[in-house]
Amino acid sequence: MSQNVLPIFPPLEARATTASDRLYRSQRQAEFVKEIWYFIACSIVLLACIRAVRFIYSRLGNNAPRPLHDEKKDTEAHERLGNSTISVRRLPLALATAFRIIAFRWTIVIGPYNVASISEVTFIIGYMAAIFVWLLVDTRDLQSYMWQDRAAHFAASQLPLVVGLAGKNNIISLLTGVSHERLNVLHRAAARTCLILVWMHALTRTVAGLPPQFDFSHNWMRAGAVGLTAFSLATVLAIRPIRHMAFEFFLVSHVVLIAIFLICGYFHAREQDLGIYIWPAMVLWASDRVSRLARILWNNRLWSRKSANHSTATFELLAEDTIRLTLRRHFRWTAGQHAYVILPSISTLPTEAHPFSIASIPEPCNEAGEVDVVFLIRGRTGFTQRLKNHATRHGTGTVSALLDGPYGYPPDLRPFSTCILIAGGSGVSYTLPLFLNLIRVNAWGEKSAVRRIVFIWAVRDGDHLNWISKTLTEALNSVTSSLSIEPRVYITGPNYPIPEVPFLSEPATPSSPVESEKVAKEMILPVYSSLKLIHGRPSIRKLLHEEIGASLGPVSVDVAGPSALTESVRRALRSDVATPSAVLRGLPPVTLHVENFGTYKS
Repeated sequence: MSQNVLPIFPPLEARATTASDRLYRSQRQAEFVKEIWYFIACSIVLLACIRAVRFIYSRLGNNAPRPLHDEKKDTEAHERLGNSTISVRRLPLALATAFRIIAFRWTIVIGPYNVASISEVTFIIGYMAAIFVWLLVDTRDLQSYMWQDRAAHFAASQLPLVVGLAGKNNIISLLTGVSHERLNVLHRAAARTCLILVWMHALTRTVAGLPPQFDFSHNWMRAGAVGLTAFSLATVLAIRPIRHMAFEFFLVSHVVLIAIFLICGYFHAREQDLGIYIWPAMVLWASDRVSRLARILWNNRLWSRKSANHSTATFELLAEDTIRLTLRRHFRWTAGQHAYVILPSISTLPTEAHPFSIASIPEPCNEAGEVDVVFLIRGRTGFTQRLKNHATRHGTGTVSALLDGPYGYPPDLRPFSTCILIAGGSGVSYTLPLFLNLIRVNAWGEKSAVRRIVFIWAVRDGDHLNWISKTLTEALNSVTSSLSIEPRVYITGPNYPIPEVPFLSEPATPSSPVESEKVAKEMILPVYSSLKLIHGRPSIRKLLHEEIGASLGPVSVDVAGPSALTESVRRALRSDVATPSAVLRGLPPVTLHVENFGTYKS
């Protein structure tokens, strides 16, 4: 082979030797970074505007309480709607339905036991495409000397976004109403994009032979190598199968490795005057931690010596693998939100915080205005397994506990005519408080359009009824005649309980009218007839079609549980009565809310 053949990657100095080239390259890098952030800011503003419009529309809509109409008249009215011809006036509702189906009900498998909606995939692809288009545009036929430093510039500039998307308290959630656990999908996509950019920067400089290459006599070079190693390792450990297999190890290692990356990355980037992008990421991370610490101090009244109960929790073993954890606090939240629980005596590290959906609604339980914050926790692996073992040994008792929260942006169900709540297993921690809150809103005469609630819970074992039986019975006994309730519990396993009517012995002869009234009250049985126990799996398609077809107003479907359950709901709402053509014919529009938070392993 000829000795005069040029290498594939000639030294960068041979291609960019003039000062004007270097100046032009630096100017374009700075301009592109600004344009990327304009793009991100516009996306956030768009989502914030959509949230504002939806909020205004729900407030201006007809949310006034409606009396329960005659069933025959309701059926006749709906038949006229369902059999009517297509109405052009309903075109906006049909277009909104088409958008919901495409954006939120169609999903793509992106890994083992992991799916993403089209909207999530669109944001991920759109973000990555924008980054790489700006990376490779105006690079003189993709000459590497034009984009290798730009890649590092882009990666450093996106670190505040990566850290911001990971924070529990972030401005993006506040503006858009998208909770931090949903933003975590974009956090991982942005982080992996940054890793690709950093590796492109490192490999291109190395292969192209640009000094100092592997000259680790400089501290900034050593810092860069250590930071890149930490970032790469953190990304590998964050892969879903590894994250689920060793969740607690992932949490600790992620914090440590990312801290190393940010610190080392700052010292490396500072050499090229790019540290200005990295220290804001450190500030965002610190502000999130300070905010969480302030919440913990406030929620648990740690400054008050008189409030010893504000640092403890009561645990109770409900079933073989289920614990009810109750914290009595001065605490406010919205039905459907979640909170982080810290149990120093149970956790491997005393500062570990684990998220769980709050399975209760804020109702004062004493004169001091305290409320019971209830969690239903399934013992699986790691922290929850240790908690289950502790509860198995002691049955009931108290443990030291701290509460951080609340978090999340659950939907407002008051504008809907029919609310269908579907849960599988521990997903009932999300749907139960929504159910209780709708009943409370109706009983208190608050502004609401809800006329019918269908509560569906599928569980493997009949013993799981003990989780919510008392709460559910009390709620059913408080329902007013203006609200139609249909609670169904599906027992999918072999242990199918037969409801037993409590046996009442003959009471003693009352000695006074007061005693007679007391005996009469004690003989009143819970309203078991309103709760349907069914052996087998629910037919989601049939259930949804019947309820949507019978509704005279907008329908909300809320689902929480295993991915198979949520996917079956999505499939059912992509066809027949929930399609745009059905809406054009007069059937009500349907909004789907999927809560994936409760399915995370911890």
